Amino acid sequence: METEETMDTRNYKTESDRDAVLGELLAQQKKLVFQARLSGAVNLVLGIAVVLCLVLLLPRARAELTHIESSLTAVDALVADAEVLIENANTMVTDNTEAVTETVQKLNEVDFDGLNDAIGNLNDAIAPLASFAGLFQR
Repeated sequence: METEETMDTRNYKTESDRDAVLGELLAQQKKLVFQARLSGAVNLVLGIAVVLCLVLLLPRARAELTHIESSLTAVDALVADAEVLIENANTMVTDNTEAVTETVQKLNEVDFDGLNDAIGNLNDAIAPLASFAGLFQR
């Protein structure tokens, strides 16, 4: 079995080569540790920012949603009232349509020429009576 010393000397030509490789590995490890720490710090800052946003914005959002819900409830009530109003208007129009139709038919049945003749005849009949009554007014 080979010892550690013989393995190290077999892989590297000189001890200075080995020290150079170990120096490069150490430098890479330091960079990796720095990057890991930086990544952890950034993740921590982002996590704190998310928590702060949730803490600050969630109550406002909840209040707005409550306000929206009450507004929608009021709108639902208005829509229900409008539906009743429209139904009543439809009923009124339907009921009055029949009455208006009957009235128009009755007006069409009236003989306005005959009515005018009757008024003229009445005027002719009352004119002598009016002049006779006029004699007593003096």
